[in-house]
Amino acid sequence: MSRKQLPAEVIAASPKPPPLPSGDVPEVLAAPAAPPAPAAPPPLPPPAAAIVPQIPVESSLPGVEHTWIKRWPAYQVGLWIMAAAVVGVIPVLLDMVEHTRQSGSAGLSRWALALLLASGLQVVYAVYLLQLPDWGTLRVVSVVMLVFAAAYAALLGALTLAGRHSELVLFLELGDNSPRGQAPTWCLGMLVVFGLLAYFSGRTSIRWQRTYWRGIGP
Repeated sequence: MSRKQLPAEVIAASPKPPPLPSGDVPEVLAAPAAPPAPAAPPPLPPPAAAIVPQIPVESSLPGVEHTWIKRWPAYQVGLWIMAAAVVGVIPVLLDMVEHTRQSGSAGLSRWALALLLASGLQVVYAVYLLQLPDWGTLRVVSVVMLVFAAAYAALLGALTLAGRHSELVLFLELGDNSPRGQAPTWCLGMLVVFGLLAYFSGRTSIRWQRTYWRGIGP
């Protein structure tokens, strides 16, 4: 055997690879991969004119409704204020009777008109407290009763220290139309009454608020 025939024999003797079946063609060679679909753009926001604010129909905080035991002291203070207003009208009624008996009477005195106005304001604040029994309304009524007490204290000082010739006494016509000694006594009594009303309404308001904020509940 010659050296020139050796490569041809080796090539002829090597086995041939089996042919690939027609259905086993790789997918990479059969068809190229499709490109990914582009992502959809984000939706555009609606125009400003189309944005309608949502208005709540009902509030989620209905408020606090206190029990009857908590409201009862406020009702008591309101009834006492109304009783003090009714008592304050008694001198006005007496002055009206006295003026009706006199033929040449000029009408009600200025102090009677002022007392009638004060009694009307007291009734208004009493109704205000009876309708809205709360520590806030009690505090407002306490301040108002303190103002009435201060007014009676000022009038008592004018009657006691300045006498019947004071400008305030002469303006209210207390020197001629009231017997001696009755006006200072009346002012002292009303000062005590309104001072007590201011004290008890303020004390009830503070205790009520402290009890609520401690977590005991309404």
